[in-house]
Amino acid sequence: MIASATGVELVLRRAVAFASRQRLFEPGDRVLVGMGSDSASLGLLGFLTHARASLGVAEIAVAAIERRLDEESDDAEQVADLGRLARQMGLTFHAVRPALQGRRVRVLEELRKLATEQGHTRIALAPTRDDDAARVLCELLRGRGMTAIRGLAPRVSGTVVRPLLALERSEAASLASLLGFESPMLPPEAPDPARDRLLPALEAAILPRLRALMPGSSAALARLGRESRRLQRMFAHDAKALVSASAGVAHPDHLELDAAVFLGPRGPWVARAALRALCPASDGTHLRHDAHALTRAVLHPRDLARAEALVLHGATATMDRRSGRVQLRRRAVRSG
Repeated sequence: MIASATGVELVLRRAVAFASRQRLFEPGDRVLVGMGSDSASLGLLGFLTHARASLGVAEIAVAAIERRLDEESDDAEQVADLGRLARQMGLTFHAVRPALQGRRVRVLEELRKLATEQGHTRIALAPTRDDDAARVLCELLRGRGMTAIRGLAPRVSGTVVRPLLALERSEAASLASLLGFESPMLPPEAPDPARDRLLPALEAAILPRLRALMPGSSAALARLGRESRRLQRMFAHDAKALVSASAGVAHPDHLELDAAVFLGPRGPWVARAALRALCPASDGTHLRHDAHALTRAVLHPRDLARAEALVLHGATATMDRRSGRVQLRRRAVRSG
């Protein structure tokens, strides 16, 4: 018992150190814990309740998601179990349910909406290092290079945090013992049919075998994800500086860049920064699509020259083959 308690205490210290190093919480934060039926979610709740004072958290509330309104699903019963646990701990509880039969819940979107309505400043989720490693491996197997691998970041959009990314799933689950009483015995979380089939297969079958053959492989994959995100931040910063230096004050609806800057690994970031500078109100989906189309057109200048101009959602692009310059112009918005 002593060895077990000491082990949990060490895991707790590592989780607190990670959260502090990444500055995931600020004094006075009101934290909404997004809970699933997995053991890591219970570990997250144990971590936050036990480390509440050292993290400076002012309030903790629990939100459980019923992913699908389905008679064959156990989600409703699991949400009820989590509700009883939260009330037993004296915590505010929110149940998020689909509005219609068969309609799926967009979990993060619903949690953000709930946090805004209730005045919560942080949304805490329970992905672990194993989840991070599976995401990186999935992205690698899909043939994405270092500039496309994302993995899981400790913080998303400022308010969504993942405090358990420094822990393996078994370590995160052990923190459930910090709840101080017997937590509900929830069945393993069933695979989400809406998810990519490759990711749960990697989590369930491939990664455990990989860890057995090569201990530390999950940590190595997580480090690869962090390095890739660092490179992407560097490319984004350089692209923004390049576009800012090239933007003309006299012609804010016109931008001209050397075609060479669209080539190589930083090309997509340059395209995105240029289009964002011309069309700051562009939809994010359109922006990604247009940036991809622009870099592809620069790689195949004959196609661009044949079409005379690449028509994007918010801009047009032309290329002068003699000078090797790409000219971007903001498209006029039609009234009515």
